[in-house]
Amino acid sequence: MKEIFDRLSQAVKQNNDTVLVSVIASSGSTPRGEGARMLVDKSGRVAGTIGGGAVEFRSEQLAKEVLETKEPRLEKFILAPNDIVDLGMICGGNVEVLFQYLDCQKKSVIDIRKKFQEHYQENQPCWLISEIGEQLSNRLTFYSRETGFYNEETKELQKLTFKQGMAIMSISDKRFLVESLINTGKVYIFGGGHVAQALVPVLKTLDFYCVVLDDRPELLTKEYFPDADQCVVLDLKNIMDKIDITEDDYVVVMTRGHQFDFDVSKQVLATKAYYIGVMGSKHKIAVQIKRLKESGYKIEEIDRINMPIGLKIKAETPAELAISVAGELIIKRAEK
Repeated sequence: MKEIFDRLSQAVKQNNDTVLVSVIASSGSTPRGEGARMLVDKSGRVAGTIGGGAVEFRSEQLAKEVLETKEPRLEKFILAPNDIVDLGMICGGNVEVLFQYLDCQKKSVIDIRKKFQEHYQENQPCWLISEIGEQLSNRLTFYSRETGFYNEETKELQKLTFKQGMAIMSISDKRFLVESLINTGKVYIFGGGHVAQALVPVLKTLDFYCVVLDDRPELLTKEYFPDADQCVVLDLKNIMDKIDITEDDYVVVMTRGHQFDFDVSKQVLATKAYYIGVMGSKHKIAVQIKRLKESGYKIEEIDRINMPIGLKIKAETPAELAISVAGELIIKRAEK
């Protein structure tokens, strides 16, 4: 969603109205599932995607119609061949798409954009809510635990359950589309070497919040990590002096030496980190496991650490290793 909100910010500055296009239901084999979104202006799609192909092309056309009428719209697409209303696709399945007109000079649109940016900077969870009952609306409601509801607060909304992902919820006689806007959980990357430098830009394209940590300040600069959300100089033997790792967070250990990897691993095992991964060769990993056992850790505790980190794609270069690690984090995030 960051890309969509970034483009929405540009639209506000340019006084350029847009349409938010959202997949709210899908069945069978479809290009993208529930929660896929894109932003469309008079020139066409400007951010996001709902899967490409015929559905996206047709949705762009309908979004331009919504720009003219300024009325919300709900469309169902049949993705099966030999049907009168099909789109000529063979994947099989149905997609339901919501179109919402966004007046980029409207105070609520401007305010929600600002609130998203503020929450993104702090990696605070927040949600976007749309009513999708019989009476469709362009109204968007923003919610976070820190700020509460913005733009609408009803008894129905207070009954909603706010979790990661997208869900359609029914309260009384109303239906709501509720989507989390930020993937909570920071990725703590210990070590500012070549692999970390290749990894951060990949993770940022995937909407991960990245914190790079090292005891070498000369590496933690905008030159080496222009995309990092945070760079933290710290003593690798006392990492908890500077950070607080939560049960939502990911830890990636790729320091410059065995001893530092071992020091960090021991400290991270004392946290509730959602994911822990350590980079290294088979020999290095065997040594790490041996040392952890000798330090009193049980095998079930050590098994919390994914060693060696990354998918098995025969990665060798920093760029390849970055893809391998990013792939594993995508899987872990999806399992949350």
